[in-house]
Amino acid sequence: MHHVNLCVPEGSADAEATWLVDLLGYRTAEPGPDVAKLGNPRWFEADDGHQVHLSVDPEHRPSGRAHTAVRLGAQLDTVLARLEASGEAPRVITFDGDRHAFTKDPAGNLWELIGPPEG
Repeated sequence: MHHVNLCVPEGSADAEATWLVDLLGYRTAEPGPDVAKLGNPRWFEADDGHQVHLSVDPEHRPSGRAHTAVRLGAQLDTVLARLEASGEAPRVITFDGDRHAFTKDPAGNLWELIGPPEG
């Protein structure tokens, strides 16, 4: 996967950016000059190179089931601790030999965070 483009409602891009960087561990990525001409792109990148792009949509309605799943590996516990410290309570289940934590971002988009089983 190269990137996922997520919609956020007007006025929530800053909260979404903070959530991605401070809680999930993404870093801000700078789009190239051609993309920058398209408006105010907000891009974020993970250590493995995959990106999250944000698009403002005034009619944004988060899906009840569609979600973004990312494999965090050994970083899952660190991310879960940050989420819990921020007041979020991800739902964690184990299947197919991995832990899967489900949480929502500030825009209401569902995320599945995947890491190794506890132990």
